[in-house]
Amino acid sequence: MIANITKGRKAAGAILYDFGPGRRDEHVNPRLVAGNVVGTPMQVARAIDHTARQRPEIKAPIWRTSLSLPDEDGILPDGQWADIATQFIADMGFDGAPWVAVRHGDDHIHLTVSRVDWSGQLLTDRWDYRRAREAADRLEEQHGLVPARERFKPEGPQVRNNELEAARRRSRGLDGPPPEREELRRIVREVRDASRGLGRAAFESGLEDAGVSCRANVASTGLMNGYSFTLAGWTDGTDAQVWVPASKVAKDLRWAELHQVLGDGPATPRIPDPRIDFAVAPAAAPATSTVLQDGPTPEEFAAAAERGAEILRRGQAERGIVPVPVPQQEQPAVARSTDPAAALLAHYRAKAAGQPLPADPVPAAPAPIPAWTDKVRRPHGRMSNDGLAAAIKKREGQLITLARGKAQAQEEIRTGDAIVTGQVTGPHVQELHQLLARLEKAEPHITAAYTAMRTALAADEAATEARAVWREADGRKDMSRWALWKMDTGRSQEEARAQQAGNAIHEHVDAAQQARTEASKEFETARKETGLPDPGAELTRLREGWTELVGDAHDRDQVHGKAQRYNGRISAERIDGSIAKVQKRVEEIRQEQTLRKTMPDAQRKAEGRARSAAARPKAPAARKAGTGKRYTGAAYERPAHLRQPPPPNPSRGQGLG
Repeated sequence: MIANITKGRKAAGAILYDFGPGRRDEHVNPRLVAGNVVGTPMQVARAIDHTARQRPEIKAPIWRTSLSLPDEDGILPDGQWADIATQFIADMGFDGAPWVAVRHGDDHIHLTVSRVDWSGQLLTDRWDYRRAREAADRLEEQHGLVPARERFKPEGPQVRNNELEAARRRSRGLDGPPPEREELRRIVREVRDASRGLGRAAFESGLEDAGVSCRANVASTGLMNGYSFTLAGWTDGTDAQVWVPASKVAKDLRWAELHQVLGDGPATPRIPDPRIDFAVAPAAAPATSTVLQDGPTPEEFAAAAERGAEILRRGQAERGIVPVPVPQQEQPAVARSTDPAAALLAHYRAKAAGQPLPADPVPAAPAPIPAWTDKVRRPHGRMSNDGLAAAIKKREGQLITLARGKAQAQEEIRTGDAIVTGQVTGPHVQELHQLLARLEKAEPHITAAYTAMRTALAADEAATEARAVWREADGRKDMSRWALWKMDTGRSQEEARAQQAGNAIHEHVDAAQQARTEASKEFETARKETGLPDPGAELTRLREGWTELVGDAHDRDQVHGKAQRYNGRISAERIDGSIAKVQKRVEEIRQEQTLRKTMPDAQRKAEGRARSAAARPKAPAARKAGTGKRYTGAAYERPAHLRQPPPPNPSRGQGLG
């Protein structure tokens, strides 16, 4: 069982992803299998986020993990997954906080937990990776699952997911032969052990006999980097042969370890030098030798040459080299054979016979170098050496800029994909939550403003009632005593009543004015904090239709994320094309630089002089006398800027004269 842990700020995005279609529509029948929060997905997410908001200083209060199983464990029922999730949360110490477990596939579940419990206490996540590993180990033992430690052995990369599925389509896997990578690991190790100390040739020959093709990865400097292996019939979707580096087959098959096991092979036999052998024992030469007075006889030379040739032939036979025969009529002065044994024998025979030694093979004539004006084969031949270096530097800067642009496009693709899959909250949902947060922050001012407005309305109603009393009392002051006596009142009483009503009117009007002023101040404060003209109405609208508004914002984020992902892919493809063009141009320029370094000095200097001459500006051609157009004053008046200034008048005095 593998526990993959992530942390975030909001549970809504995670729950939306769990109940969404997935990155590639792989989510099937999303459902809650365990937890202590019930309701719709959005209700569950809001409940978890509401609890997490009790500690606003915590930047990532949402703790999330996925528990996945290998194919060997089969498909577990929901009840067993519920037991696993409940026990895992209890072992992690998160059972006192709101959490849920969602299942939308066969082999894994997702757990979303608030690190803030119901009472507002923060639950620690210290050493959570280690604690999760220990809890998963206990669950594997308790439920009889395949231990993860046995699945990931350090012997080499494992066959997983897509490669395992492709191997099964080729009838490899559980019922048939093992996947190609595992079979390669077994065969190559067996051949390695059989070729211990015999060198690369024996190792490669053993691989060929076992049906494994190999190729050596040799750097441009001649340094051996290792092998790549493949099996017959192992191709990808485009029918191209699949080559796997040795480090991807098994770690102990890397060249650093493999070279120590194979060794350098059997030592090459030393070719004896007759001059040294005979110089050690000069007394062996007979005194009657007349051909070489200070060395071995011709017969001894011939015998030594025959021994050396035989040694070379034996070494070639062991290595499987077929020598090229030397025609009898070929003269020594012509190009010699490529067979070193025959060449050595001819050398000693000529020396013993007192003939000139065979000449070295005549090297082949070098390939002709295209002219620097050939735009097809040397497109940058007209550029100077400094111009080539400057062009490479300029295009390397373009590559850096294009690489940055590609990184931005890839980041745009990842962001759009994260928005579409629900891993990242989209901008519209974020804006909606930010608006709600601003309104909730300004809610005390909105409540105070509404309370003040209700107070003002009540004062207005009381003032209206007091005005009615005042009008009634003021109208009775001028009535007769008889009429007032019939109403069981008097003039003084009505005057007092009118006075009290007038005072009440003034008090209620002042209270209403004061309440309206207070409400206006509170509303203005709420408008400044929220940036909305009517924050109260907006808060009511959000709370009454929150579910529908979040759904609409999520749909807009889906459209936005898909558009952003598409635009990023278009930009990345365009930048890839530009990078390929610039790299091709840089390669052409480097080829021109290499060609100039390898060409003969005389040709290089001649080309340099020709380029310099071609770069000089051409002087204007001289005009022949009498061919220019003559202008006269009558037909043409010279412009003012072309007229010559008049010569100085010598008749007028200059200076102090």
